[in-house]
Amino acid sequence: MPIARLTAALVAAALLGGCGGAEPPARVRGERVDIVLDDFLLRPQTVRARAGTLTFDVTNEGRIPHNFRLRRGEGEPLKITTLLPGETGTRRAELPRGDYRMVCTVANHEELGMTGTLVLR
Repeated sequence: MPIARLTAALVAAALLGGCGGAEPPARVRGERVDIVLDDFLLRPQTVRARAGTLTFDVTNEGRIPHNFRLRRGEGEPLKITTLLPGETGTRRAELPRGDYRMVCTVANHEELGMTGTLVLR
């Protein structure tokens, strides 16, 4: 096997070896939703909660600035402006049932995987 193909196969195997499946959804008890922004990762990536008034505590644990947006359809019912590393932002919103997309909209962070899903029932 040529070296280039062997190298590609080893890299692919190493990457797949770390894939153990998606983490289970985080279930919110009460009104507080804790979100961590890391460099190109939003945790937890799936959150389940009851519809109604929710308070989002968002912490940037990354090394670069990040923000937080909650999207549904064309709207953004919750926005937390850019947080520098180590900063926390808190916002409260009344949210109806439905599925929402959580994203960081700084530069191309959304395209790099800083996304998640909020499911309200």
